[in-house]
Formats: sequence, structure tokens, C-alpha cells
Amino acid sequence: MSEETDNVIIFPRWKNDLELKAKKSMEQGNFKEAYTYLVELTDNGVDSPEVMTGKLICMMEMNLQTEAELLCEQLLAKKDNHYYSYLHIYVTLLFQASKYADVLTIIEEALETDPPSPFQEQFKQMYTLSKELQQQVDIQTKKEVLVKLNGAIKERNDRQQWYMIKRLLYLDEHSDIPLLKSMLLDPEINPVVKTAILEYYAVNPIKEELHIEKFNVKDKMYLHKEEVIPQKFFEEMYRFLDEIQQQDPTIFQMIQSIVQRFAYVYTPFLPREENYLLFTQALIDYVHQRLDKEWKDNITDPVKNQYIKMIEVSETLYGQILDL
Repeated sequence: MSEETDNVIIFPRWKNDLELKAKKSMEQGNFKEAYTYLVELTDNGVDSPEVMTGKLICMMEMNLQTEAELLCEQLLAKKDNHYYSYLHIYVTLLFQASKYADVLTIIEEALETDPPSPFQEQFKQMYTLSKELQQQVDIQTKKEVLVKLNGAIKERNDRQQWYMIKRLLYLDEHSDIPLLKSMLLDPEINPVVKTAILEYYAVNPIKEELHIEKFNVKDKMYLHKEEVIPQKFFEEMYRFLDEIQQQDPTIFQMIQSIVQRFAYVYTPFLPREENYLLFTQALIDYVHQRLDKEWKDNITDPVKNQYIKMIEVSETLYGQILDL
């Protein structure tokens, strides 16, 4: 009789024997031994909720964090009747690994699906605790980021400054930061970095006006969400460029990217509405000059030429921080 046939005949008894051994080993705290029994079961196609849960518990006890997370994700993808049991184990794994932000996101999504009562209460308790711990982590991280930001300012490291401000933006601990407001008025700070600061205050608005300097021009402004670069500016640009989009989509895509970079560098000091047409002509000229050094436009205008120079500056400054 072949080995395969033997397995088929003795499988029920073999399965029960392994399950009992695994259970006994777990009760005795011998998770490594229990894990070997459970792996043998799963390798032979036994994937009952009891076996999979036991396997996950053993992984947790053996500090097989990555493997346990991966197995949880595979079980969750099935979306079967044991989904919330596996989800509870998954968020517990993430919590133990101090991945509080992930726990918060997953539980927020889970609560929208109205989980059964026992799980709902457990999720809410873990959410509250994770939020408190994440805030503590963010407060400490914020202190560390501000130290690095101050160092980057002293070293005139524009890219590091931009990166640290982005770190602040993604923290859950948001507040007004005097250093950022002073950077907005510092002529030595790269305009790209200043736009990142504006993005911070768009998400974390303050009551008073923000004062900003770029290219020796000063202004004051109130910020609200998604108002760092007015969407109307892009809409008007693309309206003026509609003919180019129809005639040459490749050129249009190049101009579209340049407009986005230009706006990121210069906001809030963007072209006035009455100059939109000249600015789009400057964009077209600039792109054609990049593609064909001999190309010349018949329309000469000092304002348009100034815009071409501004586009060149924006490409340089943007590229210094965010490689093109």
C-alpha cells in the first residue's frame, strides 16, 4: 500500500491525534511543539478555524510577527464566517507590534461594517487605547522631527527640510508650530519647502493669517483644506490649452506637468487672471524650446518672456528637492 493510500485511510484518526497533541502542547505553553503539529495539519489541507487560530497564536508566542501578519491577511481575504475572529487577531498582532496607526485605520474601516456585538466592543476598546498610544508616539516623534528640521535649516538642506515638514504633516499630533511660520518669512528657505508648510496649515488651520514671502514678494492669507493651490488656476490653464490637448496630447502632458510644478513653487503668487493667456503661451514656448533649440515664436511680449524665466526657475527649484 502506498504512503498516499495509507494517509487517506488513517487520516481521520491522524488528524484528531495531531489536533489533540497541538492543544495539549499549547496548554502546557510549549508553542513551538504545538506549531509543528499545526503546520503538519495545514500542510495536509486541514484549515479549520480552530487549527488556523491555534497556528496564529503559536506564531504570536514565537514572535513570528511577519509570518503571522501574512497568514492573517490571507485568512481575511477569504471573507468567510470567521472574518471578525481573524480580524481581532490581526489588530492584536499589529497592536503588539506598536503599529497603532494601522490599528486605527483597520478598526475605523471595520466599525463601518457593523461587526457583531462582542467584536464591536473589543474593537472600540482597542481603538481608544491605540489612539492614546499613537498620540504619545506622535508627540515624541514631533520633537525629534523638529530637532532634525532645525538642523536642516542650519545646514541649508532644502530636501531634508521638505521631508521633515512632510513627516509633521502625517503625524496625528497637529498644532501650530512657530518655527514653520518663521520659515514662511525667511528668504533663505526654498519656496518648495514653504509650499509644504502651507500644506501643513491647510490640514491644521489656525485662526490668524499666515504671512509668507517668496521671491521678495510678501502676502498674507487664510488657509483652508485643499486651498494651497487654487483648483481654478489649473482649470483655467487647461481651458486655454484645450486646443493643444486635442492637437498634440504628448506636448499637453508635458505642459500639464510643468504647470503643476510651477504652481507648487510659486503659490500663492500665481499669474493674474488677465495674464493667463500670456502664461499659456509662455508654457508652449518653453516646451518647444526644450524640444527644439532653434524654435522661435513670432509673438514677443515682455510679460510672456518674464513668465518663461519664471518657469525655468520653478523647474530648477522643484528639481532641487523633488528630482524630475
